[in-house]
Amino acid sequence: MNKIEKIKFGDHDFDLVAAGVNLGESGGSISFQKGDASFDEIKALLKANGSITQIGLSGNPDWSRDDLVYAGRLAEQTDYVISTAEDGVTEVKADVMIAYFRTPDLTETVREQASEINSLRATVDALVLSNLEV
Repeated sequence: MNKIEKIKFGDHDFDLVAAGVNLGESGGSISFQKGDASFDEIKALLKANGSITQIGLSGNPDWSRDDLVYAGRLAEQTDYVISTAEDGVTEVKADVMIAYFRTPDLTETVREQASEINSLRATVDALVLSNLEV
């Protein structure tokens, strides 16, 4: 069992900070611990990502979304207080990333659908050609 909730972008997961998910229907932000990944690695991961999944303390997914895209805005906050040490006084700090997401606009949706249609056309063309050769 996990001690902290995680957020998963595609196949990569990161530790969430407390109250780190601030998403609404049309987007929002997610705050998570940076870990060993560099700023540029995280940015590339978010750009290429197709899904966001929150993993609960049980290790099972709490929710998943594939309707959001990276909004091109990523902020880094150093020395973010993520918890209190066992002594109850000492602050535990980490570098935290704040990533922003939004729903795709109409032109992005049309572009994606056109790409899927072109891919389907290529498949149909290949099938037709293979049947003609027989």
